[in-house]
Amino acid sequence: MTTIRCHKIDVDIARELQLYDWQRPRWMGEKFIACSPFRSERHPSFAVHLHTGVWIDSGSDDEEWKKGGFAKLLSWLRNETIFETESYLIQEYGILLKDIDSVQLSFRLPVEETRLEPLPLERLKEFRYRHPYLEQRGIQEPHQRAFQIGYDRKNRAITFPWFDRNGALVTIKFRSVNHKWFWYVSDGQPVKNHVYGMNRIYQARASRAHIVESEIDAITLWQIGQPAIALGGAHLSTRQRELILQSPIQELVVATDNDRAGRRIAESIIRQLGGYVRLQEIQLPDSAKDINDVPVNERMGVLDRTREVPYWKDGYA
Repeated sequence: MTTIRCHKIDVDIARELQLYDWQRPRWMGEKFIACSPFRSERHPSFAVHLHTGVWIDSGSDDEEWKKGGFAKLLSWLRNETIFETESYLIQEYGILLKDIDSVQLSFRLPVEETRLEPLPLERLKEFRYRHPYLEQRGIQEPHQRAFQIGYDRKNRAITFPWFDRNGALVTIKFRSVNHKWFWYVSDGQPVKNHVYGMNRIYQARASRAHIVESEIDAITLWQIGQPAIALGGAHLSTRQRELILQSPIQELVVATDNDRAGRRIAESIIRQLGGYVRLQEIQLPDSAKDINDVPVNERMGVLDRTREVPYWKDGYA
């Protein structure tokens, strides 16, 4: 039983964990043990209680990421805010009601998400610094400037501003340069309501684009002259689907990560957009987790080997 927004929810924790790739996983009674998803390690020191969802990363030296509840872990796996993950869990598993009044008094309706205003661009001024992390990942300075990438010196994290299709700042994502941690500004809009890079699609009037999961992969593709958008999450939301269908994009190349979650996202994209845009997909080499992981001199070769996703009368193959 997991507590979400003061409500008890019977989440199938094992089912949720099985949707993702883990290093050296073991299922031991009421515990799931694996290598930490937040950092690199060889010997498993990460454990999740399968009944409560509480997790402990015993090898972590940071109190913020040493332990926590299931919503925090799942939000990291789904690459979204904790509020979005809580909304997913409530919708997926429901609330065990003691009485209806308790829900009326405390349940936060999703409509609140749409009332958030854009953030002032001045918020980016405090992050106008550079760190070699992205350059080490192959992202060159001109493209860091183009996407207004910054660096949070206090928290030692790269900042990725998210803009809506009109160019208004809607949220800021932080990515630690030392660990795999990431988080968002507390007053930003949910990423599921936006598509990363969509403002540049409109600027370029691009009719063909690649769709990826992360901001780094999208910038990697723009850097070699290939328009790209990123979902920034573990699934294609209803609003993201609408934004894509309303955009200039007529042809979409699916280039999600080369893992279990990436394949699941690719299937969702094909299922939801099939018949509305022309769909293709690429096959990443086994040695690469994502497009940024492909050696620079091999990227165009990988992109050239796209395959058409066949459309049948009753759906995609």
